[in-house]
Amino acid sequence: MPRAFEGFRVDRDGVAEILRSPELAAHVKALAEEVATAARLQGHRVTSGELLPVDVLHDPAPDRVGYTVAIKHPAGMGMEAKHGVLTRAAEALGLDVHGIDTHRDT
Repeated sequence: MPRAFEGFRVDRDGVAEILRSPELAAHVKALAEEVATAARLQGHRVTSGELLPVDVLHDPAPDRVGYTVAIKHPAGMGMEAKHGVLTRAAEALGLDVHGIDTHRDT
């Protein structure tokens, strides 16, 4: 253990309280909405001509608040694989995204 952490103890109850707090939920939801807006602004359309629907879903776990940005349309997976719609939207906001690699040089 590095010297800087000697004697340091994580207040697990305090961390759990923060991870379930309404304040954190509001921040996480706001960021999810920003990602969804950035994805929508890319202007991708489905075969009907409608804009690709991007949704923000409340997605909590027992130990934390959570929101998911999703494309529930059948074309969503293909749009993400081909265009990286959600990945690019999140990265444009400075988020570090892990998942489908849309930046390969192939």
